[in-house]
Amino acid sequence: MNAASSRYCGSCGGRLARDNTDSLCARCIGHSRRAQDTAPDVPERFWHTDQMRDAFAAQHIGRVSAAYRLHPHHPRPISQERLGRWLTLTQAQVSRIESGPPIRDLDRLAHWARTLRMPPHLLWFDLPGRPRPTPVTVAPAAGSSGQLSPPVPAAGGTLDTIRSATLAFRAADRQLGGGRLYPVVVRFLQTEVAPQLVGHQYPPSVIFSAAASLTDMAGWLAYDDDRGDLAAQHFVQAFGLATAAGDQALSAQALVSQSQLALENGHPRDAVRLAQAGLALVPDDPRYGALRSRLHAMTARGNALAGASAACQAALRNAERELARAVPPGDEWLSPFDEAALAAEAAICLRDLHDWTAAEREALRVLELRTPDRTRSRAFTNLTLATVHLGRGDLDATCDAGIRVLDAATQLDSDRVVNHVRALGRRLEPHLGLPAVDEFLSHLATTLPARAVEAS
Repeated sequence: MNAASSRYCGSCGGRLARDNTDSLCARCIGHSRRAQDTAPDVPERFWHTDQMRDAFAAQHIGRVSAAYRLHPHHPRPISQERLGRWLTLTQAQVSRIESGPPIRDLDRLAHWARTLRMPPHLLWFDLPGRPRPTPVTVAPAAGSSGQLSPPVPAAGGTLDTIRSATLAFRAADRQLGGGRLYPVVVRFLQTEVAPQLVGHQYPPSVIFSAAASLTDMAGWLAYDDDRGDLAAQHFVQAFGLATAAGDQALSAQALVSQSQLALENGHPRDAVRLAQAGLALVPDDPRYGALRSRLHAMTARGNALAGASAACQAALRNAERELARAVPPGDEWLSPFDEAALAAEAAICLRDLHDWTAAEREALRVLELRTPDRTRSRAFTNLTLATVHLGRGDLDATCDAGIRVLDAATQLDSDRVVNHVRALGRRLEPHLGLPAVDEFLSHLATTLPARAVEAS
């Protein structure tokens, strides 16, 4: 067979055998068939949509199955027949399980959980050899018309309780804001975590790392509640706890928090210095790629705020490269940093450099990646979009984005969101008389009549 008549595999590019009439080589056909016989890997956010949460809360594996199959993450819905192949069930059996009474048999439940790779902390049953962490739930508050209330962790101070509480606090933070959650986290730190620091139940490094992570979270909740001085204290405490644990990655996380607080307070040089100090602590290792990406993003933010465009762009490239090579760190105490988070930071950088088109592109990417339950993240991204549109003089688009923020503000207890949207309103006041501006300012006055704390 000469080069002109050669045919190549559409997957790996290898030369096809003469008698192969398919578009794939035998090896790739085998890989493709095996892939169809097992559930695909899905990102962590897959499991945290409202539909998935409701299915798990119902404690009905059939409802979880249906939510899994129809999840918008899949390029096309998973058929009952295909799911049945993964589970060694017939389509009819899958259908009966999805529409029938809940399964109670532990072996059958465990088979579904393992096959679909369900996170153990979401399950209502224990997998053999892998007991669940003590459950912490975010439930509707009584009489709140479905509004979420802060999670109430189980008492006991065990490491599983602390681990489970941390996951629940992170999930609630994205939806509730700092106002309602901050006192809950501080109380948990004082009553459940602090006593363990002087006890002997766990190795000091483990419990100090847990305390550092939660203290860092408390700092951001305080800042979201417009208590910047308290936030700064928490971040310093988190650094001290991480240092006591000998955990360089958590020490760097506390520094990245201090760096971001410096940015919010208008101190770009301090922000860059703190981010660079954090980078010096973190090993050049793909397991810490997400954290290193976040540190580079803070460096980029500081340089953008200082007007150093070339340095900002270089830091953003470093952040993208680190995130692209990142692998899961296996460190449960590190805060997540993903593609959407980096796009959000890049949008702010590009806005501060007045690159309106690129900033809008990155902000829209965040909204595409962030699911609707990420209320606060989407609110801040719409605030970024609003300031981008205002910078380019598109007042109609500015007001549209501002109204989306107002809609989110009614679901959040976040003074930071409120202060920023009020500041946007003040910037629009010189344009009173334009229909879009009048509508937005009217909506602002109606939606937030009692929120008196404003940005200076």
